[in-house]
Amino acid sequence: HLVHDFVVYRNGERLIFVKGAPERVLGMCARQRQGDGEGPLIPDYWTAAIHGLAREGHRVLALAAKPAGPGASELEAADVEHGLVLLAVVGIIDPPREEARAAVMECRRAGIAVKMITGDHAATSAAIARQLGLSDDPKVVSGHELAKLDEAELAEVYKTERHLLY
Repeated sequence: HLVHDFVVYRNGERLIFVKGAPERVLGMCARQRQGDGEGPLIPDYWTAAIHGLAREGHRVLALAAKPAGPGASELEAADVEHGLVLLAVVGIIDPPREEARAAVMECRRAGIAVKMITGDHAATSAAIARQLGLSDDPKVVSGHELAKLDEAELAEVYKTERHLLY
C-alpha cells in the first residue's frame, strides 16, 4: 500500500499531488481541505467514509497535496511522507463482469473451490466476492495474517471455500 504516484505541477504555485491507498495517504496528512481553506485532519470521519465506500464494493483512493517548496526540482519518497493536505477520497466502481460471475458459478458446480486474491481493501474484497457469488459470508485473510499461520493452518485456509486473500 505504497503511494502510487506523485507529480509536481507548475501553475503559479508548485504543488506535489499524491494518490494512493487511503490508509497510507491518511497517515501522511496533517490537515484536510475544507470550504475555501484548510483545517485539522479528522481521521475518524475519513476512515468511516473509506470503509463505507469499500463495503459497497468501491475501490478507494485518497488524494492529497502539499506545496513543493522553493527550488525543488526532483522528488523523493521522503518529500511526501508527512505534511500533506487531504483533498478527497474517491470510490471507483468496477463491477464484476457477468461472464466472471458465470465462470465462478460453473467452477463451483464442478466442485472447484474458487479463491480470490486481490490487493483491494478487505471490505471491497468481501463485497466483490458476494457480487461474484464466491460466498454469501466471505472470510477475508490478509497477507500479514497468512504470514503468521503454520502449515496446517494455511492448509485449512486454502481448503475453506469462504476465504479470500488480500
